[in-house]
Amino acid sequence: MAVMTSALAREQYAALARMRLQMLSNSLRLSGGKFNLAARIFRIVFFSTVGLMIAVGLGAGVFAIARDNQLRILPVFLWAVMMLWQLAPIALASFQEPVDLSLLLRFPVSFGSYVLEYLVFGLFDTSSILGGFCLAGIWTGLVLARPDLAGWAAMGMLLFAAFNVLLLRMIFAWIDRWLAQRKTREVLGIIFLFLLLGAQLMNPALYGTRERPSRKTIATMKQAARTAESVQRALPPGLAAGAVQAAHQGSAAAAAACLAGLVLYGVGAGSLLGIRLRAEYRGESLGEAPRVTAKVQERRRVLELGGPIGAIVEKEFRYLGRSGVMLYSLLAPLIMLFVLGRGGQTGGAERFALPLGAAYGFLGLTRLVYNSLGGEGAGIQLYFVSPTPFRTVMLAKNLVQFMLFLFEFALVVAIVVWRFGLPDRQMLELTACWLLFALPLQLAAGNLLSIKMAYRMTLTRLSREQGAAGNGLLSLLIQLAIVGTGAVVYFCLRYLERPGLTVWVFLALALGAMATWLRGLANSDRIAMRRRDVLIESLAKAE
Repeated sequence: MAVMTSALAREQYAALARMRLQMLSNSLRLSGGKFNLAARIFRIVFFSTVGLMIAVGLGAGVFAIARDNQLRILPVFLWAVMMLWQLAPIALASFQEPVDLSLLLRFPVSFGSYVLEYLVFGLFDTSSILGGFCLAGIWTGLVLARPDLAGWAAMGMLLFAAFNVLLLRMIFAWIDRWLAQRKTREVLGIIFLFLLLGAQLMNPALYGTRERPSRKTIATMKQAARTAESVQRALPPGLAAGAVQAAHQGSAAAAAACLAGLVLYGVGAGSLLGIRLRAEYRGESLGEAPRVTAKVQERRRVLELGGPIGAIVEKEFRYLGRSGVMLYSLLAPLIMLFVLGRGGQTGGAERFALPLGAAYGFLGLTRLVYNSLGGEGAGIQLYFVSPTPFRTVMLAKNLVQFMLFLFEFALVVAIVVWRFGLPDRQMLELTACWLLFALPLQLAAGNLLSIKMAYRMTLTRLSREQGAAGNGLLSLLIQLAIVGTGAVVYFCLRYLERPGLTVWVFLALALGAMATWLRGLANSDRIAMRRRDVLIESLAKAE
């Protein structure tokens, strides 16, 4: 602790703050710098507003149960906050912008200072913003109903928040380590597969059936509920709620014991995080380059394709296969769609499961489509000295993105069929025609943003560099606009009792989208040459 607060450490903290402010100031002079700052501010305000709305709802609910002396329900609210805190980064995998602090290890920074800076920057994650507001709302609701519990509730919420921050940072630190090597990435993929299968097996228990359960089934469910209740009391949400309940019952010793349990959980998560950060601090550098054997060389000869398009396609797939981060971004929306999608047998929202799943499947391709040049790094210079036209480069990248979307869409269809059954013929036709409009427009917008708002993308760590905010905001707005256009066309024609025209409108829009994509490809050479210096400066800067 003394090292973390020493004079040298304080000077380093001040230098880091000045560096960040200077980087912010310098970025405003670059092309698109002011827009990136506005996008970052918009994102913070947006998620703060969402967090505030959720916090008001949680606070009202906690106020009601505290007023009625039903604090035994409090763990439900804390479990919801913990799930939001830990799952929000998965749902928003394509739009996060965490800071990669491993660059600080090039300087004489003490281990304690490095850990402290790592945790402080973690407080500005989207999940921390949402979770912080939610816990503040729960505390406010408790205090308004029972002012005598303010102190114990504050300590419980603070310790619970600290545990969630440590847990999330620990999870992402170890995911970085696992995704850095091929073998551990394969193991992680198997774990995800078992989680998906486990979620499917839990589907009947979560959503029930139409048949009346037997007495034996009811007894089994009650026993399972009692077991789950006893187990959750020993877990962090149960301990935080237990401290408040014990204080309400006048047992200060029991409340202190619950808080001590929370501290132990925090120490455990912090210790696992410390092990990972200590390895980084000591210079661990993980890689997955295979040994050059005859088998590998033969495999390379088999994979080689002719022409510049074939070479770029092969390069893109090789990069993708070696980047656990990009694979994680592709899988995350599918995992959320599988786990959170609720199966059903009748109409209603299930009717739109296929188009909504297809639209959500686009999120996994956001980085690849809207920042397709981000992974090139210093290699971007080779495109400008080679005789290959830039439109050929973008065409090859679009071909890869198209194949990846077909793969993602096939998985979406499989999930929808498994969850909801076969979609009706009309919805299949509408989805197919909408995709003919949406996909070329996504590729056209992605090509334009990839050239005009490119940012260096780290393929081996869950981090993104400056410039991601503006690109991410525009990509999200474009995707919302494309989905919104499809929804407006469908519901307007349905209101006018002309649903049969929807297919023809989508086909007409598809022709326009295809023309836009082709025109964008034709102009990509001119735009890229005009922004050549900016592209090289953004992508070839030192890591």
